[in-house]
Amino acid sequence: YHNVVFVGQDKDGNARYANLRGIGTDFKGEANGSDKRFSFSIPAMNSDTVHLFESAVDLLSYATMQKLDGKPWNVEHLVSLAGVYKPKKETEESKLPIALGQFLEDHPEVRNVNLRFDNDPAGRIAMNTIYKQLTGKYNVCPLPPLSGKDYNDTLCDRLGLPRTKIIKKEVVR
Repeated sequence: YHNVVFVGQDKDGNARYANLRGIGTDFKGEANGSDKRFSFSIPAMNSDTVHLFESAVDLLSYATMQKLDGKPWNVEHLVSLAGVYKPKKETEESKLPIALGQFLEDHPEVRNVNLRFDNDPAGRIAMNTIYKQLTGKYNVCPLPPLSGKDYNDTLCDRLGLPRTKIIKKEVVR
């Protein structure tokens, strides 16, 4: 079906989540039975830092830029929320995204949380909400992309590639 499947695993390595993304289309979905607490991630062996992304594509774009810079890309935890997190209007009533809550529960060594959300209204609201929720318990650092809407745009800019354009699927009746 021309989709990419990003598989998330629990701490024992069991597949628990599958995020589907269309290639060149706006299709997004999840496999039946997926448990979003275990979204796509690349855990590190011994790290006190987690980088949080809205999507697996942005996570992998960030890892690619680290590699291009000659830096190790897998020494800190990388976690995707598998979509934008929409908090409630009142910050105090909002809960942490379940993927982040599960990851922090499974990785009590984490002390630093880097928020690498999209540079758009939804990303900024989510970043500000999570920042407020975690400050005092963790060292939290908002790090939106340096150029473009997201980290994939930043990678495309860096490589001199056109930014990804999504083709809306038309419904034929």
